[in-house]
Amino acid sequence: MPLAVVAVAAAFNFSALRSGLDRAFFDAVARHPPAFHREPVPPDSALVLIDDQTMDLVGREPLAMRWPFPRSAFAGLIAALDRSGAKRIVMDFTFLDQGERAEFDQVLAGTAAAVPAVVLGRTDRQGPVFWGADFQQAHPAYFTTPRMGNVDLRPDADGICRSYTVEGSLAALATGGAVAAPAGRVRWHGGLEALKAQGVPVLSAGPLIEQGIAILYRVLDQAPGMSPEEIGAALRKEPPLTGPTADLLRGRTVFVGASASGTFDLGALPVGRLEPRVLLHWTAWANLVGRGLIRPAGWLAPVLAVLAGLTVFAAGLSRSSLTGPGLAGGAWVAGTYLGSYAALAYGLWVPPAIPAFAALAALLGVAAESFWEEQRRKREVAALFGSYVDPAVLTELMRNPAAVRLGGERRVATVCFLDLAGFTDLSEKLTSEELVSIVNLYLEEMSNCLFPFGAYIDKYIGDAVMAVFGVPLPLEDDALAACRSALAAQAAMAGINRSIGVAGTALSMRIGINTGDMIAGNVGSTRKTNYTVLGDAVNLASRLEAANKRFETSILIGEATAARVAGVLEVRPLAHLRVKGKHQAVEVFELVGAPADLPPARLDFLAAYREGYAHYGAGRFEAAAAAMERALALAPDDCMTREILKNAREYARTPAPPDWNIVKLESK
Repeated sequence: MPLAVVAVAAAFNFSALRSGLDRAFFDAVARHPPAFHREPVPPDSALVLIDDQTMDLVGREPLAMRWPFPRSAFAGLIAALDRSGAKRIVMDFTFLDQGERAEFDQVLAGTAAAVPAVVLGRTDRQGPVFWGADFQQAHPAYFTTPRMGNVDLRPDADGICRSYTVEGSLAALATGGAVAAPAGRVRWHGGLEALKAQGVPVLSAGPLIEQGIAILYRVLDQAPGMSPEEIGAALRKEPPLTGPTADLLRGRTVFVGASASGTFDLGALPVGRLEPRVLLHWTAWANLVGRGLIRPAGWLAPVLAVLAGLTVFAAGLSRSSLTGPGLAGGAWVAGTYLGSYAALAYGLWVPPAIPAFAALAALLGVAAESFWEEQRRKREVAALFGSYVDPAVLTELMRNPAAVRLGGERRVATVCFLDLAGFTDLSEKLTSEELVSIVNLYLEEMSNCLFPFGAYIDKYIGDAVMAVFGVPLPLEDDALAACRSALAAQAAMAGINRSIGVAGTALSMRIGINTGDMIAGNVGSTRKTNYTVLGDAVNLASRLEAANKRFETSILIGEATAARVAGVLEVRPLAHLRVKGKHQAVEVFELVGAPADLPPARLDFLAAYREGYAHYGAGRFEAAAAAMERALALAPDDCMTREILKNAREYARTPAPPDWNIVKLESK
């Protein structure tokens, strides 16, 4: 009998009934998510839809557009969203065919490419027709990162989309880069009306198209070639849009799709019979920037099914009553669905139908076996006592036959600490939501500067970042990679300050870099571990970051790092620094930049400074003072030039102290 139940449960596992029951349960939870663990919607997004209101507005004169809109309408929409300050513009449109007018295709191609925030849709086989290989090769600067996300949907057998493939998808690109996340089921926040109630702006595209086309006309007057370079330059000259709509879009990730009945872009989703398909991409993006998609744990269902069956069978071993197996089976059915409901709240999908069915099937098996056992025993009782008891006693015996009787490794690597300066002043001018948005922007930009050079971001510490180069995988030149990433990070601060746009406030950043021996491995407790690095070299990098304030510099590097990048990047020695906990002072250097990126005056300054520093260290104080005077004339505000010049002049007049050959400074 147990083998027969296992065979029936296995057949049910591959049946359409089991899939239908699991889908129905998942849809019910999607419409009524667990309130005890409901995830809030991301605060920095919006939906812009080509809805029936858009169709009515742009269908009237002077635009007089009919669906499908000309490509110029989409170009205008992009221009309006850009001028509204959208952080990212995610277009759920594919543009697989040539438009009615080739020049409109060219306008959309140039406008979409010129706005770095734009991501367009593509299918498995094809991207936008106007963004072919020739166009990308002609304008490579606009395609250094993926700009086209896959919009192909993979519905279940009933035509409803419940799962999402992340790799190369529109949602993955909407996060700002390639997301390494497996496919999974979507964690729903509700349909359009539910999102509106949760504070997500859902706007009609019509007014934006009108504003955008007006902008586009002015832009094209300055861009006769309609190239991304011309359109981008002209678009940046346009003033930002103002008003309630622009206020709602500014700084947000905007998903653009269609919901009008004539666009044929409505589909069945678990949260409603007809919703715009862009809602699936928005929801997947919201999952990726939140707690992630729901991970499938289908392997757990057969395990639970076996446990359910064994429990029910064990409860029925006595065969004296079906109460025990009935309670066990009922508990497994209720527990399976409640457990699956709770697991969904924590991001796991455990299909409940097969364990529940296994419990019921086992219960039926126990009941059937009990029935046949009872019949057999009745026959035995009848055969045994039929001739020896009163018929009334035999009847009672026939009615109730039971009455009868659960290390680390040493590596040479480079550690980089980055920390914001001026953040306290900025925090006093902003709301907590704005502050979090700026921190996220800063961390996003810093990550984008670190990752291309092979960094392992160990941790975010408030507005600080700790990154390691050469761990966990070795790098060919971890010190050079760290220095180049630091220069890129400093260059990115200008863009961050432009994005912040708070009057009278400008953020700056201090960076400390050091190379040396360290221990790399998993550190933590049984509850939480972290792959990190430990050692004096790590501590020194942190001290160097803080010491920038004393030297009035931006990037300080240790002696070992400076030795490895000298000849490739420009560095200058500053002083011998005695850090807390170490008796011997270490020489520290300022990372200045790549020689090709520095103006001649800066190179002349470095040459004069190094000459003065060498004379100073050798005790040639008059020569040191002369060289430092030339350096100071080229950089009047340089802190260390003034300090060494002052000391050199003094030591040229009076005997130097015993440690005259070292500029010793104590770090706090």
